Amino acid sequence: MRSLARWSKPSVFSLFPEVDDFFRSFNNLYSASGRDLPIEIYEEGGDVFVKIDAPGYAPKDVEIRLFADRILVRGKTESEEQVAEGQEGRTYHCCRRRRELNYSLGLPAEIDPDGAEAKFDNGVLSLRLPKKAREEGRLLQLED
Repeated sequence: MRSLARWSKPSVFSLFPEVDDFFRSFNNLYSASGRDLPIEIYEEGGDVFVKIDAPGYAPKDVEIRLFADRILVRGKTESEEQVAEGQEGRTYHCCRRRRELNYSLGLPAEIDPDGAEAKFDNGVLSLRLPKKAREEGRLLQLED
């Protein structure tokens, strides 16, 4: 299945726009705009729900900070794998992996951080964020 590519107006100075498009397609492979983010945000009832795919992370590796209008999710994990130690303690293969998770998400409504709930199940971080109650304001009576 093909994905959509971002279109940009061809340059007036370009002699070969087809060649420019070819090289621009490589840029889309490595830019964040060319990838799908593993985040889902939706409202249901009086709550805002956020789901973030975080495979390979443990709950202790993830930090969540809640604000009234946004959330910050950070995580870090490191692993090291050594295979086939040879003669005299020489290592023939060593693989170190370091991954980081860093999201700052604006929310569609103000939330109450005190009532939030989070769970981590099969590499998916799920947050239930209750919306902040709307203030109706104080009615001020005018005297005649």
